[in-house]
Amino acid sequence: MTTVGVHQPNYLPWLGYFRKIAMSDVFVFFDNVQMPGGKSFVSRNAIKTAQGRHWLTVPIADKSSQHPINKTRVAGDAWVRKHLRTLELSYSHSPWHHLIEAELAPVLQAGHETIADLNVALITRLTGLLGLADVVLTRATSLSLAASGAASIPEILERVGARVYLTGSGGGSTRHLDVEDLAARGVKTRVVSTYYPTYPQDYGAFEPNLSIVDALLNVGPEETKRMLETVAPETPA
Repeated sequence: MTTVGVHQPNYLPWLGYFRKIAMSDVFVFFDNVQMPGGKSFVSRNAIKTAQGRHWLTVPIADKSSQHPINKTRVAGDAWVRKHLRTLELSYSHSPWHHLIEAELAPVLQAGHETIADLNVALITRLTGLLGLADVVLTRATSLSLAASGAASIPEILERVGARVYLTGSGGGSTRHLDVEDLAARGVKTRVVSTYYPTYPQDYGAFEPNLSIVDALLNVGPEETKRMLETVAPETPA
């Protein structure tokens, strides 16, 4: 039974994103939808610093244009040094500090022109670091779809042979979700749990819902993977 997750390619996404990947046989980067306007997890995510929650934001070129995510360009590369420096300072005492240079820096410094290429490369790298190499990662734009945007989800699921569709419980995930239609197509819907335990962090009280980078640099890949796999992995829709 093929389990499929579909999600926009976000920037250094949170634990929930990688739990969806961990639960999937096939994970599809939903890069054929319009780039969200304003503040979006496609171009930013948060870490914890000595000053509290801090947003790492990738600047987008020509924000006024309504491009799909796969054609949305990154504005320059000056931000790369700032992001790496912020990570190095914030996690300097971590025993996993070496992951910044070993895993993140090579991707961030590779000169990706679009936000989709950057994010897919980062997520693919981190998926490998977490030992999730058995999950097939693909992009919606590589499937030669007839439909686009949210309307393409049923077609995506058909193309990859889905029998179970993983979804979040938030408004963005459920807005276009038609459980009955998917069931009629032979696809069962499951909701991915968003509950996670706390884990050791520096700088005071625990701050939830940060980029997965925070967990990786505080407790390492093995413990981070354990949190993805053992805490309420799914609930019926």
